[in-house]
Amino acid sequence: MKHIWIFILCLGSALAAKEEGAVVQFKFVELTHLLTPEVPTWNGSCGFCMEVKGDYDKMFRVQQIKMHAGVGTHMDAPSHCIPGADSIGDIPLEKLVVPACVIDVSAKAGADYEVSVEDVEEYEKRHGRLPSGSLVIAHTGWGRFWSDREAYRNVDAEGQMHFPAFSGEAAEFLLTRDIAGIAIDTLSPDCLDLNYPVHKAILGAGKYIIENIANCSQIPASGSYVIALPLRIEGATEAPVRIVGISGSI
Repeated sequence: MKHIWIFILCLGSALAAKEEGAVVQFKFVELTHLLTPEVPTWNGSCGFCMEVKGDYDKMFRVQQIKMHAGVGTHMDAPSHCIPGADSIGDIPLEKLVVPACVIDVSAKAGADYEVSVEDVEEYEKRHGRLPSGSLVIAHTGWGRFWSDREAYRNVDAEGQMHFPAFSGEAAEFLLTRDIAGIAIDTLSPDCLDLNYPVHKAILGAGKYIIENIANCSQIPASGSYVIALPLRIEGATEAPVRIVGISGSI
């Protein structure tokens, strides 16, 4: 909770200073992919559709959205794989406005790469211990394939997808840092192991997962914040999320 008040005070000070003519180097980063019918999905189908149900000849354009809950940049709640656990609507706001820690493995992450305990330890050597209540973002570089859903899903002849993920051991290690959740610029923090150890560990501990995060190369490794607000739907195990990174100084 402390980090939220620090963030609010810093943001308020920056806005006040800007009004007084001070130079404010404050950056907002869009970490959310634009939703279209062409976005990559887990099963390869069309996961998003928006139809016009009424148009300007009747004053207003009225649209209807049909979509998978877990499409595009979205959040998995603990109840996604843990019966009786918190749903999207239960996640408190203080867990959605948090420090961001970006672990950059993009220089070495191939299609079957898994973020390891060693990667987390190397991050902490450079930037200090992961703050309690932070969102740990894996920047694998896989987002470069987002506009090509075949390349992004990267399915082999046996139907197995290949993209960077987290290792189960890394997920367990991150829980010792009392994080708020994890995020990754791929379809999932689990890929080759279809027992989904990362989902089970993170969601089983009451944390959340954000998949298909965008532009994570544009926020610093440490010192920034994210605001991650999913649609507040009762009983939802997944939901689209608008996530924004905020960094900078006065």
